[in-house]
Amino acid sequence: MKIKQTAKPIKRIAVALVTLSTSIFSIGLQAESYLFKNATLHTATAKGSLKNADLLVRDGKIAQIGIDLTATDGVKVVNAKGKHVTPGFINASTNLGLVEIGAVSSTVDASTKKLGASFDISAAVNFRSTLIPQNRINGLTRAVVMPRFGKSLFAGQGAVIALHSTEKGLLKSKAVQLARYGTSGASHAGGSRAAALAMLDKALSEAKYLRANQAKFTPGIKYQFSQSLPDLKALFPVLERKIPLVITANRADDIVNIIGLSKKHKFKLIISGAKEGWLVADQIAAAKVPVVMDPMRNLPGFDSLAVRLDGAARMYQAGVKLIFVGGGSHNAYLARQSAGNAVAYGVPHAVAIEAMTINPAEVFGISNYGQLEIGMEADVVVWDGDPLEVTSNAEFVLIQGQNQPMVSRATRLRDRYWELKGNQEQAFTK
Repeated sequence: MKIKQTAKPIKRIAVALVTLSTSIFSIGLQAESYLFKNATLHTATAKGSLKNADLLVRDGKIAQIGIDLTATDGVKVVNAKGKHVTPGFINASTNLGLVEIGAVSSTVDASTKKLGASFDISAAVNFRSTLIPQNRINGLTRAVVMPRFGKSLFAGQGAVIALHSTEKGLLKSKAVQLARYGTSGASHAGGSRAAALAMLDKALSEAKYLRANQAKFTPGIKYQFSQSLPDLKALFPVLERKIPLVITANRADDIVNIIGLSKKHKFKLIISGAKEGWLVADQIAAAKVPVVMDPMRNLPGFDSLAVRLDGAARMYQAGVKLIFVGGGSHNAYLARQSAGNAVAYGVPHAVAIEAMTINPAEVFGISNYGQLEIGMEADVVVWDGDPLEVTSNAEFVLIQGQNQPMVSRATRLRDRYWELKGNQEQAFTK
């Protein structure tokens, strides 16, 4: 009886604690109003950087930008004097939510040997992954999640996510299709780039034919196509220019070949890699093809003998739209370190900011995001120094106007073991 009598109060206390913690959590995530004062605003617009400027966020949107703005009732004022404010950064090539520990296969959910272009990665994204808060507290607010390659030249369809602490971050599924060429494509096609190009061409041609003649094909009957019917149908949005096709290629002649393929089939091409892109930068720019690249990847290989650290600057000078990535999924936020190195080798600072904000937003169809501009969704980050300096830190992060907790598993471990005096869980002594 004593157990029964004490169980009810304990249960009520537990419920009360859960309710209280939930309420506190919810309050912290409301889209409140904020006025950031006297900051350097990196707008990612034609205005460039604005010094000693103010930015007002209201109802999850950027409401006003100016000098000496006044806070009305209910607006929280953030003194950002000496600080830098940017749009939240996006890494446009990650496996965030798909990989937790690379060496443990049960935590890797990024590829399949069963599907090709029809593989939709969005259902596999784990928004409780410890990697999401780790990247969020370092200024990354959105990401393009890409599948890894399996049995096909086509890896499948990627998704766009916001790194919300609410775990409701899927913004857009089936946002992009991914394919391979170059060395990887050649190895899958029997050893030759020519075969890989022919296979890509054939798949797109078959998808075009199927799209125009769907009534002729009965489900359940085998047809003599190079891809399955679901895989071919997954290419319809590419042919309709609703989503881009990202193709990995590094060698200069590979890049020229896939530009020719995009002109033949009239799809939106994005080149990923482009280590030798500077050699054919004029052709990339003339075709209006964006490039997704890590400017720090400068080690040569047999498909990138001419790679160089100022390759990004040379492509920018030719008029190529650049999107900077880097760091891998565990450290996807380090795209900004790659961007900083690109600046050191000739890319203008404002252009490097745009390569992680408005450029990927425009290329991947992420609407109402990527600039400090009135009416844009308030993905806003306050930095304690130049955001492209590796020693700078994010101090304040908003995603769609919601103030994000600056806590991750790494910070919890830091705080737990920062001072070991009196810690009963201390595992060792000197």
